[in-house]
Amino acid sequence: MSNRLDKYYKLLRLKKRWISNWLALPLRKDKVFTLNNSAIKSYQFTRHSGPEQDICYAPSRSIYFGFEGIVVPCCFNRDYIYGIYPKNSVKEIIESGQRSFLQNHLKTQDFSHGCKHCLNLIESYNFQGVEARLYDGLKHNKNNYPSEMIFELDNTCNLECLMCEGKFSSSILKNRDKKQYQPGPYDKEFVNQLIPYLKHLEVAKFLGGEPFLINLYYNIWDEIIKCNKACTINLQTNGTVFNDKIASLLERGKFQIGISIDSLKKERFEKIRKNANFEQVLKNLDKFIDYSHRHNTFVNLSVCPMKQNRDEIPEIVKFCNNKGIFVYFNTVYTKSYNLRELSSGELLNLLKNYKSVHLKSKSYISKRNISFFKSLISQIEDWYKQKKDEEIFNEKRLPYNKDKLLKLFVGNLTYNDTLLIEKINEALNELPDNEIFLSDAQISLLQRVNKNEFTNGIKNESVENIRLRLNNFLENCSLALPE
Repeated sequence: MSNRLDKYYKLLRLKKRWISNWLALPLRKDKVFTLNNSAIKSYQFTRHSGPEQDICYAPSRSIYFGFEGIVVPCCFNRDYIYGIYPKNSVKEIIESGQRSFLQNHLKTQDFSHGCKHCLNLIESYNFQGVEARLYDGLKHNKNNYPSEMIFELDNTCNLECLMCEGKFSSSILKNRDKKQYQPGPYDKEFVNQLIPYLKHLEVAKFLGGEPFLINLYYNIWDEIIKCNKACTINLQTNGTVFNDKIASLLERGKFQIGISIDSLKKERFEKIRKNANFEQVLKNLDKFIDYSHRHNTFVNLSVCPMKQNRDEIPEIVKFCNNKGIFVYFNTVYTKSYNLRELSSGELLNLLKNYKSVHLKSKSYISKRNISFFKSLISQIEDWYKQKKDEEIFNEKRLPYNKDKLLKLFVGNLTYNDTLLIEKINEALNELPDNEIFLSDAQISLLQRVNKNEFTNGIKNESVENIRLRLNNFLENCSLALPE
């Protein structure tokens, strides 16, 4: 009953804040929308707390302890470093001016300090995927202590997921990269330094590797449960591990569980999540769901939409709706898996397929899942437009003959070297006699090239090498010698 009251009052506070922000908007409109960006304006009104002045509250409300002791604002901003443990103590990192500096820049919607990921998602209208919105509902501690801590301390993992890398999985590091596992700098002293701040937390998030296989996490969980039972412990698991120790741990704390599942087809799932057993993961999912029902918490499915599973995304949303669990879509950047690599035609077909899907919104969870699915569609629409523009830019449609090509290249020489011009002409004469077509990308490359570098790069080369460069330019839009 108390949990329900807590949720009710939290929603009430958010509603009050939303109304307050709405009423205050005319007084600070020049600050809220400093970029005069229609996407940012639209995003502001989708936020839980309404149109805030700060586009993101991660610096003041959260802190991210990452691999190798590097402490940063969030998992998508790993460039702006607050400090490095143990060179800097937890106290020094939390109380340093780095956090305030970044927060002040975000007040003016300055994304230049490592925050471009969220800006890209906002401009793609993928509002539900924006990491920044996760910090809106967190409380602001007067002493500037974080109300959320995120831990990614170790990469110990039993899986070798295809789109993952050794940095995030010790199994990949060992078996795919043939490298030795190196333990991180975090230790029991680190846990001791955390203790004074744990009582101020609303949320503690744990990533991996596989969190249930990282021993140090159990020490932190014990300390949180001991001093701050109200703190929500959020962890992202691959769902392969569930035992009596975990069951006992869950009963003692307030856990929210995210499980990574990218396919509902056994063969595909086990190919993507190498070393995982599909049936066992689904059994463990049901155990986590049962826990969430008994403790009035929630489970979410974290899905990586990729070229390999793109046809399944609507079915996964329906699966989550039927199970009464949330769905969350990660953006995959790994080469050969990234949806952005699809052609404009493939992206258009994907859009048509997704938009034709009818999803029933009977509950809050299903409505939220549909909202996330629509945000993914918006993201794909943006990729489609970008890819279409790229394909037009790279399409070879501007007719040239050898004389016009010679003038084009001679125009990039820093001086009128007759011998060099003859070599270029001779190289061009060895190309096919057919009419040559160039793309806007190729013309743009020639317009951007440094004349001195271009001249010095080819003046001492043989006719054959110049011919290879020209051929590479015509085929691959590169002035370098082909490898």
